[in-house]
Amino acid sequence: MVPGQPESRQLPPGDSVARHCRPRVVLPDGRPARAAFMLRPGEEYLSANWLEYFHQSDRAVQIDGVRRALAGKGFQLRRNARLAVLNADAAVAAGHSALGITLGFVALDETTDPSHCGIYGVTPQNNAAVAALLASLVAPGQMYPARP
Repeated sequence: MVPGQPESRQLPPGDSVARHCRPRVVLPDGRPARAAFMLRPGEEYLSANWLEYFHQSDRAVQIDGVRRALAGKGFQLRRNARLAVLNADAAVAAGHSALGITLGFVALDETTDPSHCGIYGVTPQNNAAVAALLASLVAPGQMYPARP
């Protein structure tokens, strides 16, 4: 378990998350900038949404589920905003091999948004390095419009 991580459940192996990226953190080529994965002051984890919560394998259903979950929490899904998809296993492996840190992807089991999950292991000291690493792991074609 990662320090600061709640007693909850890790996402199953092979599962993925989507991170909402405001338009200002989407690069001109459509990839996420490092800023899309920066921990803000006072945050204990990076917020994301667990895709397989909505459907085991249908990406369109998963993305629509994330859109509904974010809209239900009052997010303004702007025209140029994107959802960056990240494989949890790849991120954990890269964090360990590239940075020597342990990342944890944990389902937070919130009543209002059961797909909400946290990416733990990000600290003020490693924030910039982790953000750059996570942004680099978003594969081309894994950025989806936040608004249909």
